[in-house]
Amino acid sequence: MDEDNNEYYHKHNVRNQYNLLIRNNEYQILLDYLNQSFIIKEKQYQCLYKFNKFANLTNYIEEKNNLHVTCAELNKKCELNKIYLTRINIEYITGLFDAEGCLFINKNNLNKFYISIAQKNHPSILHEIVKVLGFGKVYKYEFIIYNKSCCLKFIQLVKPHLIVKYNQAVAFETFLQTNDTNIKEQMYVICNKEKHEIEVFTDLNQNDNGKEGYLETVRLKKIKELICKEINIKQIYKEKSEKMMGTGNHNFGKSFSVETKKKMSISIRESKGGVTDEIIKQVRKLMENGKKNTEIQILLDLPRHTITRIKNGEIVCKDEDKKEKQSLTQVEVNLLKRKILVNEIIIVIEKFIKKWKPSEILDYLIEQRFSNNITNNLTIDIIKNIKRNLTTGKPIIYESELSKDKYEYYIKIINDFAKINI
Repeated sequence: MDEDNNEYYHKHNVRNQYNLLIRNNEYQILLDYLNQSFIIKEKQYQCLYKFNKFANLTNYIEEKNNLHVTCAELNKKCELNKIYLTRINIEYITGLFDAEGCLFINKNNLNKFYISIAQKNHPSILHEIVKVLGFGKVYKYEFIIYNKSCCLKFIQLVKPHLIVKYNQAVAFETFLQTNDTNIKEQMYVICNKEKHEIEVFTDLNQNDNGKEGYLETVRLKKIKELICKEINIKQIYKEKSEKMMGTGNHNFGKSFSVETKKKMSISIRESKGGVTDEIIKQVRKLMENGKKNTEIQILLDLPRHTITRIKNGEIVCKDEDKKEKQSLTQVEVNLLKRKILVNEIIIVIEKFIKKWKPSEILDYLIEQRFSNNITNNLTIDIIKNIKRNLTTGKPIIYESELSKDKYEYYIKIINDFAKINI
């Protein structure tokens, strides 16, 4: 491999080809699950989504034929609209890596290794991946990572979602984390062996974590359908409203106890939005597993404000009391949003004074976290935001967070940074 000339080559495995066939009465759930996930084939997805609405109707032959022709033409060109590149996330990167990625270890020189993803038809996707991850480089039609710490970061990000390359990723991660030559050689053997055995897909090399999101969506969709059916048949909201109002009783609220009003509120809540105790528990569980509000919104098909209210304790289960809403100061809000530790901010400022680049500082901090068994949630944007705040004079650390000596040192390095950037 010649990095300087941007020329490289490695042998790709030739795999068997398999086709998954899904009948039209089965793929609606899959269509819903994949909504707003496509990047290259979004237009084909839209054709299929529209076609599915006509699938069981007999009087729309022309519409079906038009969609068929459109989809066939789109498949020939398969053009990429760059507006969809913003959808790239770690799950998409994992899927692309699982299909088109490579974990390479040089047999004759164990100090040479890399991770790559090939994408010849649409290399702009690879450049977007670099932006999303904050590391790696693109050479012609491949995204490649050589740096050890970046390889480890990549494995840690994709491993929870991998299926086909899960065993390879585990072996490659072990290879990177050890200095024992014998273990490195064993991991090389496993990686190389897995490359040739991934066609044999058994329970031994499957990562069940990758299926959880889809299966959970299927289960919750069934629950939602049952709730909606119950609402339509029993007209829950109408019945509850009539019972509460009575004939000509406009002051009905005054005659009910606090407990009765609470039960009424829950009944109305469930009839309006289907926010049952089960849904509330599912939202909480997904939050505990680190899912963002936007991800939960898609998984459970809930309004964003509903998820926020569950998170804040404004929507609770039947046997729970609502949390009293406490107002926070702007400082408290800023501290809650912060993802970087105070001592790490000090390090970032020190490195900026020494003219380190943001990517170099990020790599350093991630290695420090890895050494101390601290989960990484740092990104290149966090480092850049600190530099931006330093330049504009916005407060980064508050006096209440540090001891007197530490805060005085913080003020000193802030001034040092300002002097060298005048």
